[in-house]
Amino acid sequence: MNNTLEDRRMNKVAFWPAIIILALFIVAGALWTEPVGNFMTKLLYGMADYLGWYINLLSFVFLIFGVIFMAIKYGDIKIGGEDAKPAYSLPAWCAMSICSGIGTGLLFWAMGEPMYHFMQTPAFVGADPGSREAGIFAVGQAMWNWSFVQYCMYALCGAAFAVLCVNRKKNLSFNSIVECATGKRRGWLNTLITAMVIFCIMGGTSNSMGVGLMQIGAGIEAAFGIPQSALVWLLAAVFVGAVFITSCVTGISKGLKYVSTCCMYFFFFLMAWVLVFGNTEFIGKIGSEAVGYIWDHLGRMTTGSTVLTDGETWSADWIIQYWASFIVYAPVIGMFLARMGRGRTVRTFMLVQVLVPSIFCMVWIAIFGGQVIYLQSSGTFDVWAALETYGMQSTVFQIIGTLPLSKFVTVAFLLCIVMSFSTLADPMASCVATLSCRRLDAESEAPKFQKILTGLILCGTSYTLVATGGINSVKGMFTLVGVLQSIVMIMCLVVLFKYSKVCYSAPNWGCLEAPVDVES
Repeated sequence: MNNTLEDRRMNKVAFWPAIIILALFIVAGALWTEPVGNFMTKLLYGMADYLGWYINLLSFVFLIFGVIFMAIKYGDIKIGGEDAKPAYSLPAWCAMSICSGIGTGLLFWAMGEPMYHFMQTPAFVGADPGSREAGIFAVGQAMWNWSFVQYCMYALCGAAFAVLCVNRKKNLSFNSIVECATGKRRGWLNTLITAMVIFCIMGGTSNSMGVGLMQIGAGIEAAFGIPQSALVWLLAAVFVGAVFITSCVTGISKGLKYVSTCCMYFFFFLMAWVLVFGNTEFIGKIGSEAVGYIWDHLGRMTTGSTVLTDGETWSADWIIQYWASFIVYAPVIGMFLARMGRGRTVRTFMLVQVLVPSIFCMVWIAIFGGQVIYLQSSGTFDVWAALETYGMQSTVFQIIGTLPLSKFVTVAFLLCIVMSFSTLADPMASCVATLSCRRLDAESEAPKFQKILTGLILCGTSYTLVATGGINSVKGMFTLVGVLQSIVMIMCLVVLFKYSKVCYSAPNWGCLEAPVDVES
């Protein structure tokens, strides 16, 4: 399908209202940091109390459906038709699949999250904080939070977009999902959903990038002794923005492919360094026990709540907030991943999108999380005291400082943060630019101007959040919007089964030469 100039024009009704509301939201967080932060925290806990059970159950349902879809006959459908050839080698595809979904969060929380679970163990675990059981749970829960649940969401949404937009030649947009799920065109609903998604993705990505800027500032201070400041964060934002905007403008096959591949080399180097120079025996033992713990308790680890507890907020602070943020990102990341599936079967697409990043994240957390638990439990370094005193962004580099050649490793870690930054911001900017177009098919890139504009807005909002101290003002947004976005995610699941049935029984796996009207 060839997109006309009119198809590629910006949908101003969806884009600009979302950006204006986001700007007002961030300005409010900057001017009234404490009141807005308190309001969003109350919103987070209120939504978790009343609708956290729904988010947990929906996440568990998508986990189950992910397994089911990989096993049934619809997995045989070839994306793009019988003669379609893969655009990327398997290693390059795996690298992009890993990097486009994790951003800087894994680098930031692989060391911090297990420590919080270790010292603030929830009631449903039935273990004392700091105990052996708490340590195994801590590493296992962190592994689970970063693995199969989110990637089943991404893969199912990605498969839905692949079947719908590549095989059935629908536009690469949420309009196609809504129309094909309901069987009717609802222009106002399509615009509303698109605007909501743009707002959430821009806000969430800006928040993640803001945390990354704080990490970079702390790393520069640790490596070179330059104190953290607004100027350092600004220069970091400019540098990282230049990297990911350049990557985004050059497209998936060039920019993201090369940055992701380079990022993976740094990932593997850092894992090997910690595994060799950390306590390898302890890491191996606690990592393997954590995997066994997940196998025995994966249902509880997905749906754990505060029922029959007195004032505990663990589930709201962790799994509900995680699942809600994954729900917000899932349709958008799925839309991005679908473009990499051409030439593969749906089953292969699902297996790669679920297993490869999940296993990578679990191994990463076993190594880094296991080393942190060892440092705390052995008395080598009081990680918990450092967390409470200096915050997570500085403590990460203190942990790295316990290893040989810490300055060298700190620089490598900084470079890894920058590249991870880029591999998250690149697909998010690309997707928002795509969503801002009136109509765009799965083979086309959004106009470069819209990618650059989106990238600049991301850089500006992320810097504003961290420089003004308003970064916590975004905290409760994911839970609220995750409930709304869950409707879109459910529609993706409906569309996947509905159109897989059509494609499975049609010639050439249902791959059309031109788009047709919505099939009922």
